[in-house]
Amino acid sequence: MQIYLVGGAIRDRLLGLPAPFEQDWVVVGSSPEEMESKGFVKVGKSFPVYIDPKTSEEYALARTESKSGHGYHGFDFDAGPEITLEEDLLRRDLTINAIAEDEMGNLLDPYNGIADLENRVLRHVSVAFRDDPLRVLRVARFMSKLNSFGFSIADETKELISEIVNSGELDYLVPERVWLETEKALHTESFDLYFKTLCDLNAINDIYPDLNGIDQVIANSSLTAYKNVSPELKLASLFCAVDTVRDENVVDHLDEIQNRIKFPNSYKSFAKSALRTTKILNESRGNISADDIYEIIQATDAFRNPEDFMLIMEFHKLADDGDLKVKIRMIVDAFDSCKEIGYDKKSFEGLEGDAIKEKLDALRIEKINSILK
Repeated sequence: MQIYLVGGAIRDRLLGLPAPFEQDWVVVGSSPEEMESKGFVKVGKSFPVYIDPKTSEEYALARTESKSGHGYHGFDFDAGPEITLEEDLLRRDLTINAIAEDEMGNLLDPYNGIADLENRVLRHVSVAFRDDPLRVLRVARFMSKLNSFGFSIADETKELISEIVNSGELDYLVPERVWLETEKALHTESFDLYFKTLCDLNAINDIYPDLNGIDQVIANSSLTAYKNVSPELKLASLFCAVDTVRDENVVDHLDEIQNRIKFPNSYKSFAKSALRTTKILNESRGNISADDIYEIIQATDAFRNPEDFMLIMEFHKLADDGDLKVKIRMIVDAFDSCKEIGYDKKSFEGLEGDAIKEKLDALRIEKINSILK
């Protein structure tokens, strides 16, 4: 049994990125029986992947793969003890991810990944790259993750990606895997480059068919103002940008989009608040009214979730619009002023149900009006 550190930990260390690194290991010359006898716990349903219970790190038996069907799961594999390290590395996506390190700290680089790191090139390891459509998203994600280093995609790799796009294989991507790559990209500052790369590779509309207009937005607008916000608000910024070029409101189709991309409800909640408040702000020309302000407060569920309300307000302040920043300050002040107005038995005596809510709303709008004068 020989154990090697592989993949991203080596790549990121050689690039000088800060630790900690997520470490993945490949085991050569072993078997499932031997792994389990040494205390490793199997976690992979399809592949022979194990967890070391002491470190929670993944150890995978070296394997080869051959395409047998469509999509991410359309592969047969051989993980016999005769599989070599070079054979395992050959199945990996990019040369920069196909570098290994032995237990003595020696680097093993059969596919020239170190040279591609130095030359800032994303290059496929072998033509088997085209067998897995998920690799199109991974290339786009590495473009966003490694943007500060100035990486480019090798021309021959672009050709293989074009083959994948034209083959229709992107239609077989599992939504959960699409979201996993998307969310990882949203955790990078250059998240917009992920979507731009997919546009440049003519893959964007196949991967996100419910976001028609996204290619136009990415080509003509910049989302860099949102590089330091949360992943939820980064996705919201994308939806808001798409909303400007569509005849239909994105907010009315969020459930459909979520079914396709499988993002969590927390992302949908922020997107809904951002889209609704953007619409109200855009429609309130000149001085914003008390009714508009209260509608924004309600659209963000501010009384129950004041922290989320403030995040949405900070989100809007990132736009390069001085008048909008003034409006946001007024909205925040208005919210602070009407927070103190709540239900009490004496003021609402004799009222029930909707009548209580109507009076409470009226009192709060009256308070907002008083500070706008």
